[in-house]
Amino acid sequence: MTMDVNVSKHGAAERLDRLPHSRYLSITIFLISLGTFWDAYMLYSIGPISSTFLSSLGESHLATRAPTALFFGTFLGALILGRLADKIGRRNAFTLNLSILAFGNLCAVVAPNGGILIAALVVAGLGTGAEIPLSSTYTQEFMKANNRGKATALMLAFGFLGGTAGGFVARFIAPITNLPISGFKIALLIGAAGAIVTVFIRRRVPESPRWLDRQGHHQKASAIMDNIEQRVMAEHRISKLPPAIPAPSMDSALRKSVKTSDLLRPTYLRRTLSVWIIELFQGFGAYGFTTFVPVILTAKGYSILDALGYTALIQISYPVGCLIASQVTDRINRKWGMCLFYTLNMLCGIAFYFSDSVPLILIFGFLTEMLIFIDGPMLHTYEVEIYPTHLRGRGAGTSFALSRLGGFLAPLAAGGILAVAGNEGATYLIMTAAGSWLLCAATAAVLGIQTKSISLEQLESRLKTSRHPG
Repeated sequence: MTMDVNVSKHGAAERLDRLPHSRYLSITIFLISLGTFWDAYMLYSIGPISSTFLSSLGESHLATRAPTALFFGTFLGALILGRLADKIGRRNAFTLNLSILAFGNLCAVVAPNGGILIAALVVAGLGTGAEIPLSSTYTQEFMKANNRGKATALMLAFGFLGGTAGGFVARFIAPITNLPISGFKIALLIGAAGAIVTVFIRRRVPESPRWLDRQGHHQKASAIMDNIEQRVMAEHRISKLPPAIPAPSMDSALRKSVKTSDLLRPTYLRRTLSVWIIELFQGFGAYGFTTFVPVILTAKGYSILDALGYTALIQISYPVGCLIASQVTDRINRKWGMCLFYTLNMLCGIAFYFSDSVPLILIFGFLTEMLIFIDGPMLHTYEVEIYPTHLRGRGAGTSFALSRLGGFLAPLAAGGILAVAGNEGATYLIMTAAGSWLLCAATAAVLGIQTKSISLEQLESRLKTSRHPG
């Protein structure tokens, strides 16, 4: 089998955009998703059970700070390590992230007291915080325009299974007390071991050719593309790929924009405001709803055990939502898709609050959570594709950090609302979540830009003037 002799004349973006779907690229996306798996695992296992562990040590005054410490670490990780991906590359950033996670977990295992444990959880969170925006960035830079959304949603669908795994660990392993090491520390070691193994497994994933090209490493990018094309052609049993379509070039002056503050320049302002506002309020609404569900159900008269049981059943919607997102994200424009699904999120959330029977509670609770996990992949696709390659890690990481900030603020707001409103607090809680989703829908409609089936390079070329509507 011979290679098309003309491929070396084209850049990585042009060569990637002409590739047919292949098993090799699917495996690459799966390997990328492993980092997201451990991010979800940490949030759904270590965060909740750390409070119980500290209480068992007689340090109950620190118990409520442990999940917050992990969440705060993920906020810092998204904010700081997302920037590094634009400097050291996507592949190196992933290795660094998971190494920090493993180090933080191991420090937590040997922590002599609650204070050091909490500090170690901040470090572990720092390692996982950038995984979702980095995985989304990495995924999209390998895919062509018409299946970026599907690939991102499927990557996240597998990654979020880490939350399911974390839930089982929290339920069945964390309570173990008859071993030389506590169940909580076993859960930490699982996360550390998983991160280390993932680092070695993911060595099979090459650096992003798009990023290498943008950094001027054209020979390295070309060598990676030669290998990818050989694998894809062998899989499809073809000797020649379709002709490459020249990619539009970006204004050379804009390539000098390498600071976070550049995201607020007039050229990027509309795109940045659209995703920052949506990320902040969807984080508040999504994490808030998860926090509010048991409170709302107990306010309706259900026992706390019933409320937690119903909440667990509702959470089955996570992978379902991501799988649905994989089928619709590339079929409708992200701008109007977000507008539609956030509006539906608001309506289902309100219907959940007014449900007066267990079947209706489960149906509308399931639909509300499912829509959250349809919104999420669509938003994570959008927040990556709107930025040029040299700012993509920084832009997506900063945006996602606001989602974690919203999630951090949600339980604080819930506590304040319940303290002030008392028995009427449940009403204000659901209206707060519904209002957040309505604001997300309005922001997408007014500030969102069209991205469907438009290549990353075409979206970059539209940034030539700050007057361009997007």
